[in-house]
Amino acid sequence: MARNQLAKLYKQLLEESAKFSDYNFRCHSVRRMKYCYEKHLNETSDEKLEAIVTKAAKDLQVIQRQVVVGRLYAVEHHILDREPTT
Repeated sequence: MARNQLAKLYKQLLEESAKFSDYNFRCHSVRRMKYCYEKHLNETSDEKLEAIVTKAAKDLQVIQRQVVVGRLYAVEHHILDREPTT
């Protein structure tokens, strides 16, 4: 059960991380979520999995708030976010 929750939270964390308007925050957040997921992928203890799921849920809430704050105080897009001109 906790493993299914962890997989769902991982997907949600990646989706929310992709919503950052700033390139650096977005890349860092996606990279960190992937690293944490892979780190805990082989965890077998139910107690540890529940603790990981709880922390991931809190992280999801933090990311959601940060995305909103980032949109309130938006700055010019990073050069890597701009559409290529031909």
